[in-house]
Amino acid sequence: MTSRRDEDLAGMVAALQTQVAELTQRLDDQAPGATEAPAALRFPTVEAWVTGLFLPMFAWRVDGQRWHWCPQWWRHAEAIWRLELLWRSWEVSRLAPTNMSGWSVEVDRHIHELLGDDGPFKQCRAADEDRAARHTELPSATADSAPDGWWD
Repeated sequence: MTSRRDEDLAGMVAALQTQVAELTQRLDDQAPGATEAPAALRFPTVEAWVTGLFLPMFAWRVDGQRWHWCPQWWRHAEAIWRLELLWRSWEVSRLAPTNMSGWSVEVDRHIHELLGDDGPFKQCRAADEDRAARHTELPSATADSAPDGWWD
């Protein structure tokens, strides 16, 4: 007797196998010698993606209390890394619309790290009626060199 959970898992495995087969076919189609050109990027840079998609879609969350944004986001290494990752994965996901569900899970995880209280923008302020926008550099961590022979 199979349980509902077993049936759900079997359905998920079947869906994943289908996705793997589709991705494998795509890779085979784009192998050296393939005649089809790779798809063009919708947004040519991470900055274009941030201003053209990310901010229009997610900036409503920024409230200066729990969620933070910096107008000079490009000065924050962690923000660049997370936004670049989200942009590139969005570009891939948009080519197969069923992948957008997975991308939304990814963005939900990163948005908390990026815009949250402990994110890279925690010291910065977005502009509002009473105050101008402000970027604040966070102090960098330092590291001492390991003693000679430490890594041997």
